Amino acid sequence: MGNKSLGDLGEELAAQHLRRLGYRILVRKYRCRFGEIDIVAQDKDALVFVEVRSKSSSEFGFPSESINIMKRERLKKVAIAFQKRFDLLDYNSRFDCVSILFDDKKAMKIELFKDAFWS
Repeated sequence: MGNKSLGDLGEELAAQHLRRLGYRILVRKYRCRFGEIDIVAQDKDALVFVEVRSKSSSEFGFPSESINIMKRERLKKVAIAFQKRFDLLDYNSRFDCVSILFDDKKAMKIELFKDAFWS
């Protein structure tokens, strides 16, 4: 399975997982000039920006470990742009990560990391 199809499948599974946990999905694949956020959701009173990381092997680390400082900074810029565009700067917000490890075409492990990093 190619990286794009693995990523697309991962994002779909992540959205389903978040819905089961009570999240309300607001936007998927939000794009602006700073980049993209995979999922924007609401969890109780929090606006949640979700990065989905999918891998077919843990040989070089787990999916959630692949969000480096540059990626975090870019995600923060996209989140601020989203909040400004929709006048949501006063809302509590956080960054979550959904980590999905695949075995062939099946998700063998899905983990949610709330407050994966700080804004």
